[in-house]
Amino acid sequence: MSLPDRPAIEAFARPLARRGFGLAVAGLLALATAGCFKPMYAESTTDSPSLGEQLTNVEIVFVQGRIGNEIRNDLIFALTGGAGNPKGAPYRLVMQVSDNTTSTIIDNVTGLPEVELVTVDAAWQLFAAGDDKKPLTTGRAFGKASIDSGYQRFARARALRDAQNRSANVAADLIKSQLAAWFVTHPAGPAAPASAAAAPAPAPAVPKS
Repeated sequence: MSLPDRPAIEAFARPLARRGFGLAVAGLLALATAGCFKPMYAESTTDSPSLGEQLTNVEIVFVQGRIGNEIRNDLIFALTGGAGNPKGAPYRLVMQVSDNTTSTIIDNVTGLPEVELVTVDAAWQLFAAGDDKKPLTTGRAFGKASIDSGYQRFARARALRDAQNRSANVAADLIKSQLAAWFVTHPAGPAAPASAAAAPAPAPAVPKS
């Protein structure tokens, strides 16, 4: 059996060499860019608080209505992980909540809705504690869920409540994401009130003669 000629060996080895070079370049690029990305919820290595700590420093103000209270409870849990609403926190979040139910599919015979869409609208404002005049940032979150209406009144009432709760949970998750996006660009925390910053320093005590 004769050995393969040199041109055939070179033709076989050349693609392997190019492939190995490409993998080496890709590995070097991955190492070079590994430090350029930081997870949003990673712990901070500087003196500034981490994103997780900032989210737990938001007090959610009481909201009127069952759906508003549902969003509030879901948001408190999402921000604190179940630790509860913080008191005396450096931030306060105020919400205005509304909901709407519309018929998307109607039975042609009875004229009753077969499928309905529940929409929850939560407009929120974030304030520094002690300053409710000018918000630090604002946002709006929507939650939507559909229900099969059917013809039984009590079954529809329960399905409607469940859809409202699901919509409230979606809106709470969106508010958390919006807050996280704002805190990423504002890691230093709220500025001190102007009155506190302008307060004169106390005069030094005069020793008694």
